[in-house]
Amino acid sequence: MSRPAIFWEDVEAGQPLPSFTYELSLLRLVAFVRASGLYDYVHFDGDYARAAGARDAFISTPHVAGLFGRLMTDWSGPAGEIRSLTFSMRTQSCTNDVLAVTGRVGRRYRGQDGAHLVDLVDLNIGHAVAAQAATATATMALPSRSGDKALPLIPSRDDDVSAADVPDFARPHLGTSRPGGAYPAQPLTKAEIHLWCEALEDWNPLYWDESSAASSPHGGIVAPATSMFFGTGSAARLGIGYMKPGETTPDPVRQGKTGMGLLQSLRHAWAESGTFATPPGCDEIAVVQAVCRFFIPLRPGDTGHTQLRMKNCSQRKKTKLGEGYFITTERLLYNQRSELVRTQEFTVFHYHV
Repeated sequence: MSRPAIFWEDVEAGQPLPSFTYELSLLRLVAFVRASGLYDYVHFDGDYARAAGARDAFISTPHVAGLFGRLMTDWSGPAGEIRSLTFSMRTQSCTNDVLAVTGRVGRRYRGQDGAHLVDLVDLNIGHAVAAQAATATATMALPSRSGDKALPLIPSRDDDVSAADVPDFARPHLGTSRPGGAYPAQPLTKAEIHLWCEALEDWNPLYWDESSAASSPHGGIVAPATSMFFGTGSAARLGIGYMKPGETTPDPVRQGKTGMGLLQSLRHAWAESGTFATPPGCDEIAVVQAVCRFFIPLRPGDTGHTQLRMKNCSQRKKTKLGEGYFITTERLLYNQRSELVRTQEFTVFHYHV
């Protein structure tokens, strides 16, 4: 599994990244749910997904990020550092779609911090139904033939909250922050990282090979930059595991709901817990864009906690999914040492079918 490093000096604009295909089988969707702990029904339950306006169970946001992350590090080798990834979900990739994951090199340049940087462009996930189901751009730091290692991104903060043309229900929450969930709440294990690799077929030796990772700048196994681990307790609010002593039984379960009605009530409550303001009459959600910046990796033994901040909310708009509002929320992930691991800015469409 040894992979040669790509040096910054050897990269040329227009160079294609090594593409791959990925069959989005139900097995892979379920494997990713197992790996991430993201038990949102639309990502494995076809009946629920169709009731929410999709053509079938569809790929999740971190699943898309994971595929783009694999594309980049398959090319760069373990010595490359992903600094940022911005991607848009133009339409769903659903059960049994065969995905083609492609991209190319954009410009090569030196960063203000001296890092040897490369922009990656035209990153794309396409399939027979949609040639551009998800698109992205990214920036990576590469090692140099001068001996310089790839430098990770240094945290900085920008207050780009947009207050223009915000609906009344969202205005009181604009720019406010609150604690988010713990991801992961329990110490991360090598087995959890391995499950992530297994679901994505991402076999970068940094993520699983002890001897190879030990000789890297990280000094040991790390989790992929794009990985998200919601953990074993994440399913309780969505109806699995709530009978564990100490867990709170969800209200829809106590009310005796079953079937689709139970799932819809559980998911609506789960979605509300992740936003500052739920638009009136908009029960369904779909992530449409994500902007991610990566600083340090999660390692085995790490736990994480998040801070959420609302940045923007659109007026009511009509799309092919339905009518609703686009809400942008920033999530900052810190490890147990309060070091900033990554920032993620999600634009979510809250809509009514």
